[in-house]
Amino acid sequence: MIHAYTGDGKGKTTAAVGLLIRAFGAGRRVGVIFFDKGSETYRHNELVVLDRLSIEYHVTGLERMKPDGSFRFGALEEDKVEAARGIELATDIISAGRLDLLVLDEVLTTMTYGLLDKKTIEELIDRCPEELELVLTGRCTDKELLEKADLVTKMVKHKHYFDRGVKARPGIEF
Repeated sequence: MIHAYTGDGKGKTTAAVGLLIRAFGAGRRVGVIFFDKGSETYRHNELVVLDRLSIEYHVTGLERMKPDGSFRFGALEEDKVEAARGIELATDIISAGRLDLLVLDEVLTTMTYGLLDKKTIEELIDRCPEELELVLTGRCTDKELLEKADLVTKMVKHKHYFDRGVKARPGIEF
């Protein structure tokens, strides 16, 4: 099954990691690739839990979160290289058949930012075996791509404290 958590609201990664932990608790083999979330040395707080549970994960991308809590927008050439590395990791994991559930966090956003093209993501979805739960997250408005999913949840922002200038906070936003 293909799951997609998208939209402009908060909670896409949280929902995906929650599903991953639920599946892990049920004895399933799980893993996650974080796209565009910083280098392997960047320690966002989800990784602390994944380390403690010995869950497989990979982090691709350059740092986006600045020390002051603001976000680096835009796409550098290195961001594209890192996104391609994430797809290569995902392809290898899917081909090996070693997981029951794989989260590709922010993979949909990579398309929105021009780091990956739609065809690359579609090909990855198409090669996904039926027995694998593939979970895609990130902002995406491409209806054709979302049609490929068996489940689409759209997080909708009704109100957010970021709009009042509140910066991202450790343990809450990352």
